[in-house]
Amino acid sequence: MIYKNHIKRSLDFLVGVLILALLWWLMIIVAFIILCTDGRPVLFKQERIGQFGKPFSIYKFRTMVRNAESIGARSTSQNDPRITSIGRFLRKTSLDELPQVFNLIKGDMSVVGYRPGVFENYEDSDFKSGMFNVKPGITGYAQVNGRSSLSLEDKRAWEMKYVNDISFFTDIKILFKTVAVVLKRSNSY
Repeated sequence: MIYKNHIKRSLDFLVGVLILALLWWLMIIVAFIILCTDGRPVLFKQERIGQFGKPFSIYKFRTMVRNAESIGARSTSQNDPRITSIGRFLRKTSLDELPQVFNLIKGDMSVVGYRPGVFENYEDSDFKSGMFNVKPGITGYAQVNGRSSLSLEDKRAWEMKYVNDISFFTDIKILFKTVAVVLKRSNSY
C-alpha cells in the first residue's frame, strides 16, 4: 500500500523527468518530421478516463490524418487508411507514445497501469470494478499480453489483474516485458 500510494508517484515523476532529459532531442526530431510530412498539429490530444474515472487529456504524436475522428471510427484497425506513412512507423516503434512523458510529469498517468480509453469504451460495470482505483499507465499487463489483439473482455481481465497485483516487483516485471514487446514490435499498428 505504501508503494501504491506514495512511492509509485515519486518514481513516475523521476522516470518522466529522466525520459524527457534523455529523449528531448528525439521528440524534437519526430515533431519536425510530422510537421514536414503532414503539417500541424504535431501532437494529438484526446480526453481519456483517468484515476477514479476522472477525465484527463492524453498526449501522443499525431499518427493519423488531420480530423481523423470526424472521418471514421474512434478506434483504429491494422490497415486503417487514416494512418499516415510516418504514423505507421511511429506506431510500430511506439514512438508516438513519447509525449505521454508530460502526462507522467503532470501526474495524470503512471508508467504502469491500465491503458486509458475513451469514455465510450467503458460500461457502468467498469466504473464499479475498481479498475480506476489506480492511475492509467503507458504500459500494463494488457500491453505485454496481447495489446491490440486482445478482446475487450480479456483486456479488462488483465487490467483488473494489475489492480490486484500492484507492487514494485510487478511494475518491474511489466517494464521488462514491455521492452521485449517493443523490440519485437509485436501487436502494434
